[in-house]
Amino acid sequence: MKWLLIILISAHLMAGTVVLAVVDIRQEPVHFAQGSSAAVRSGKIRGYQSVDYQVSARAGQTLVVTFTPSNRSAYFNVLPPGSMEAIFIGSTLGNHFEGELPVDGVYTIQVYLMRNAARRNESAGYTLELKLTDKEKTAATASQAPLVTSGSGGFFDKTLELQGITFHITSGSQGLDTLLRIAPSGLEVDNSPIEKRIMGTVTGAEVADLNVDGSPEVYVYVRAPGDEEQVSLVAYSVNRRKSLSEIFLPPLTDNAAASKGHRGHDEFAVLEGVLGHRFPLYQDSADRSQPTGSMRQLQYKLVPGEAGWQLKIDQILEF
Repeated sequence: MKWLLIILISAHLMAGTVVLAVVDIRQEPVHFAQGSSAAVRSGKIRGYQSVDYQVSARAGQTLVVTFTPSNRSAYFNVLPPGSMEAIFIGSTLGNHFEGELPVDGVYTIQVYLMRNAARRNESAGYTLELKLTDKEKTAATASQAPLVTSGSGGFFDKTLELQGITFHITSGSQGLDTLLRIAPSGLEVDNSPIEKRIMGTVTGAEVADLNVDGSPEVYVYVRAPGDEEQVSLVAYSVNRRKSLSEIFLPPLTDNAAASKGHRGHDEFAVLEGVLGHRFPLYQDSADRSQPTGSMRQLQYKLVPGEAGWQLKIDQILEF
């Protein structure tokens, strides 16, 4: 990874506004594991910091990018090889990109804060989900594969209710795409379903009111493919019984004490007033596959964040 400190007279591709600013840019190549077309990156930026994720691709391949930030002023752009003219500008088009790539080369997914937030030295944690597939392979797989979702081969379909508000949660995949759908009912303003592409399979879902504000939250657990069986969280909170907003879970690597010895095999569960995250601990030596026999349990409180709700570690327990 390479750090660059430059003076940028920039649209920073922010809707064409020219700004003179000192920008700290980190460049990070993205390599997909052998046999995999997907990758996930998590990180944190502050102020005028920016991260350029670089993906080597061929013309005709399809790139899918899903961005989940903790700060609504954080966005991403997609830049083609050898050009500063974006083919996708997140601040105007949102947090999801899917498109067929026009030329061979290295594409840049640029993560940044909008100028007003950067000037205030705000920060943003984020998760970036990337998928790169061949057009022919995607079409062939989609035409042949049945619609499945869980490891058992069936649909995930569950309805949860709390405090008069209901969530119908379904997840289905066909070929390389997996779609999570959360359909609320009982909200006073907006009961529109939320659809989110995920990488993995839904293993469970729960409803709770962790912040005890009279409006529930829904927590969905997604297990990623691979031997480590890492589980991620998709969660939404009801805003004063009117609408839904996404809950942000900071990357585990943001907390050195919490992440030390973590090698996956996670479990999430709603506990008394907190969200629990439990996993076995592994050696930090050269033999990283050897478990220690101990477990760590993180307990998260739901607290106000910079632009909505976020989960914050309240306790770290080991046994």
